[in-house]
Amino acid sequence: MSKNIMIMTDRDMEDISLNKMLESWGYTTYYFSLKSSDNYYKSIIEPDLIIIDFQDNSETIEVFDVLKKFDVPIINLNPENDITVESVNPSPYMHLDKPFNDEKLKFAADMVVYHSKTDKKLKENEENYRLLYENAPIAYQSLDEDGYFLEVNNTWLEKLGYIKDNVIDHWFGDFLAPEYVEVFKKNFPIFKSDGEIYGAEFDMLRADGSRITVSYDGKIGYDEIGNFKQTHCIFKDITDQKRAEKALKDSEQYYKTIFENTGTATIIVEEDSTISLVNTEFEELYGQKKEYVEGKKKWYEFVSEEHLPMMKNYHLTRRISSEDVPRNYEFDFYDFNGNKKNIFTTIAIIPGTGKSLVSLQDITFSKNAEKQLKINIKEKDTLLREIHHRVKNNLQIISSLLNLQSRYIEDSDALDVFTESQNRVRSMAIIHEKLYNSNKMSKINFGEYITDLTDSLFYSFKVDPSKILLTKTIDNVFFDVDTSIPCGLIINELITNCIKHAFPGDNKGEINIELLKNDIEYTLKVSDNGTGFPDDLDFRNTESLGLQLVISLVNQLDGTIMLDVSNGTSFTIKFKELLYSNRK
Repeated sequence: MSKNIMIMTDRDMEDISLNKMLESWGYTTYYFSLKSSDNYYKSIIEPDLIIIDFQDNSETIEVFDVLKKFDVPIINLNPENDITVESVNPSPYMHLDKPFNDEKLKFAADMVVYHSKTDKKLKENEENYRLLYENAPIAYQSLDEDGYFLEVNNTWLEKLGYIKDNVIDHWFGDFLAPEYVEVFKKNFPIFKSDGEIYGAEFDMLRADGSRITVSYDGKIGYDEIGNFKQTHCIFKDITDQKRAEKALKDSEQYYKTIFENTGTATIIVEEDSTISLVNTEFEELYGQKKEYVEGKKKWYEFVSEEHLPMMKNYHLTRRISSEDVPRNYEFDFYDFNGNKKNIFTTIAIIPGTGKSLVSLQDITFSKNAEKQLKINIKEKDTLLREIHHRVKNNLQIISSLLNLQSRYIEDSDALDVFTESQNRVRSMAIIHEKLYNSNKMSKINFGEYITDLTDSLFYSFKVDPSKILLTKTIDNVFFDVDTSIPCGLIINELITNCIKHAFPGDNKGEINIELLKNDIEYTLKVSDNGTGFPDDLDFRNTESLGLQLVISLVNQLDGTIMLDVSNGTSFTIKFKELLYSNRK
């Protein structure tokens, strides 16, 4: 703590003994004599104490002018003069009669300096706390015992749009939505009795008549003898949170409606194999109400021992790499009464979770019919039509779910993944739809399929026909499902790459598809005259899921693939149709 003392005197010579005494106590002294031209006081930024030692008061006015410059304690060593210091300086003032001993002067000086500095600190802290309270980012209010406002801070006023004069001394219920007034009347006495409250929710009225939903936490303040003094409450604006909760409930109801009306038995399986949700169709399939299944049963409790090892492996692998396991397969299912049923299932991981959406088609009847039809009908038209119809419906359900989920995705990269996944599902669904509507169930007109697929892709990516021209050169080719699905997915991926990467900005160009038959071999060529494939990128070894899928599917067709970048990008694939008898 600095200790600077100004000694004001009407004599020319400094009081040497007083000077030495003060310096021995740790003070630095400065003299100001009214009879001297030296203005030592001007070199002091702020003294901590002024000592007045005048023999007469003839220079009173000039003394006042000096004292007005400072707001520090004053000790008058000659109180017999009539200088009324209090009238010009509000700081602490003390008379000290001469003669006085050293200890008395030291005590007086230390006391007034300490109390002056302490008082300033308290005032500064009080102001700091006041500013902190007024500008706290949390809305604060205080009520009296009858629920009338004693205090609110700036954040409270900003949240509700009022001015302070229109709040203080008004009843809290006047600021509540009408349906919450009785709630406040009922719960305020409970709050005062309990001494605290947490998470109390109200709809409050803003000055403009609009509403906000708030959550209150508070405690009761008591006086020294324990009587009620006032409430201390803060509130948080939870309007957006409540709106989001409502939107989530609406969304959940929306999905639940779809879930209940898929037309197939559908369940949601948690990562730990627990069945967390089932629809009405599953109740009929299993023969027991959902409350006996949801959260109580594991999916593997319904599976035959023959298929259980395979399905457990699928369950684990699907959560590591869903591409490495089939989305559709059959297994034997046992219902509540022990009846064995043949099930065709479609499984998809719900994006962003470890949960599976599982569609279960009871194909027991179809399987039995298939056995009978094998004797009389070579191509099993009826059974295949049923299967393709159901597969098409399942794929359309998955595509619809992906489309619905994508509406809540704002990240463009994640949205691209959803769009591409949806296009892949759609490419397979088109094949099953073609097979379903075909007179000959074993094969489809692949030229018609390519037209439908490319139309779907151009629509999905909102391609401007005036910007990108699509040309097709396709022989009259019919493929079975084993060749159609991999070939269709290959075309889906290559056309998608052309649309997304070949013509950036406002560039225009052309995409060409050729499918030519030469004896027993087919040549598929997808090319564009766009920016070209990067020279430093090996298309056989890329992180692109689409190109990885193309390579995998070409291998599945036992085909070959070549890339030509001399004029844009051109992929040429040669393959033979897979024979049904060789399918594994």
